[in-house]
Amino acid sequence: MLSVDEIAPGTRVTHKNTGLRYSVVDLGDEEVLLSPESADLQDLVVPVELFRAEFVASERYSAPRGRGRKPTGAAPAGGGPPRVPVGPKCKGRIKKMVRERGFGFIRGDDGKEVFFHRSGLGGGEYDVLSEGDAVEYVVQEGPRGPRAENVKAIPEKAAGATP
Repeated sequence: MLSVDEIAPGTRVTHKNTGLRYSVVDLGDEEVLLSPESADLQDLVVPVELFRAEFVASERYSAPRGRGRKPTGAAPAGGGPPRVPVGPKCKGRIKKMVRERGFGFIRGDDGKEVFFHRSGLGGGEYDVLSEGDAVEYVVQEGPRGPRAENVKAIPEKAAGATP
């Protein structure tokens, strides 16, 4: 059985029977909130006892810096995020970071705000972002509405700052 003591937000877990991979978003006393790696699946809330019995720990999103993640299971051969979102790239700025919960909000250049989760970034990218930073991202439709994926910091010059 999986020990809940070794699990923290950002931990990757895999369902024993289906092989589906998730990221732990929040760990409560009675339930665990999981975010799937697959874009066509919804977030999942699982009772702690079922979580302990049905899931195994994989790896953490905050992999050691500079070494890149090694591919495991469904991850692509080059490492990095398990899936690459497709669609037009958007630009905006980090409006708010909720570090203790692993998510934040971006205000796009179009004025729209979009949610992002640390699982939608390459390992270590989340830790270097701050409120006000210029970013580039792809908007994907998530289970709760639009969600920014593949969020990357961009230099101020590329963000549209006038010389």
